[in-house]
Amino acid sequence: MRFLLFAFLLTPGFLFAQDFHYSQIDQSMSMINPATTSTFSGYERISLQHRNQWLGAGTQFMTSMGMMEFSIGKQARRTSAYTGVGIYFLNDIGGDSNFSIKTGGVTASGVLPLSKAHSISAGIQVGYSNRSADFSRLTFYNQWDGTQFDPNIDPNEVNGINSFSHLDAGLGLAYSYNKDNENTLSASDLSFQGGLSLQHLNRPTLRYNSLVDDKLPVKLCIHANLRYGLSPESNLEISAAQFIQAKYLETIGGVFYRLKMKSASRVTSFVSDQYFVVGSYFRSTGAIIPSFFIDLGGFTVGVCYDYELGKIASMYRQSVEVSLKFNFGKKSIFESSKMR
Repeated sequence: MRFLLFAFLLTPGFLFAQDFHYSQIDQSMSMINPATTSTFSGYERISLQHRNQWLGAGTQFMTSMGMMEFSIGKQARRTSAYTGVGIYFLNDIGGDSNFSIKTGGVTASGVLPLSKAHSISAGIQVGYSNRSADFSRLTFYNQWDGTQFDPNIDPNEVNGINSFSHLDAGLGLAYSYNKDNENTLSASDLSFQGGLSLQHLNRPTLRYNSLVDDKLPVKLCIHANLRYGLSPESNLEISAAQFIQAKYLETIGGVFYRLKMKSASRVTSFVSDQYFVVGSYFRSTGAIIPSFFIDLGGFTVGVCYDYELGKIASMYRQSVEVSLKFNFGKKSIFESSKMR
């Protein structure tokens, strides 16, 4: 297993899989497309997400992300252009070698309202990544002495580079339609957001060993989210994203039912509409992902469970992902106005 992991690290195919990989695409959209930074209802937002992948693998494969988004110049009625800024950190670790990717960076968007309901936005993303692995933790087939693996035997393998860093850059475009700029939808109302992004535009060099320098391929993402009001108390949400990176192709889609648990207060602005959300994502590589969310207005928690159906299902079936969001929707730290 360890030998196979090392060999996998040194092949170009490994490069296509080395981006953060979440099932809850709607909860990490600002990381996927920087043009969506601060296009939510509210002013500031903190997002946290953690994924524990392949629970039966016998070793850890975990991804954690934290992001804070700010709005500068956003008004309650959103009739003028404003700027969104995001600061993020990502940590991805897995395998016997503790292979890890640590990334920190910023996103920025410019949002231009075309009318009360329609807006377009463009965004950029700049980050700095460090990739590392401890190859001394791996064993190889030529270290087998006939009885056991002997770590003192020289494996005579190509020396792996334990750590290197690189800059990364991306950009995106997005379009949004939301008549009331709120999460609440009346019957037959709808909201929509769609866009596309390009990541790794600078094609950073990945040097995992002393013999080969590989370029990280540009990744294209096309995404859309539609929410339709079924009644004053419920709505239907459909989302999808297509990822294309060199020969790697993946589609993730989801269908969700949102049921209102509690209506916003008509007397004060301290209580927002609260929802229970249930549904499932689906991954083209072969996974069904039941998901549950509780939206308490300013705070949302989500849990999903990946059940693999594809080739990897014979070994590892289970992955769990948790997300938390804190939305500061009533007052901006940069403005004195309030959302109405």
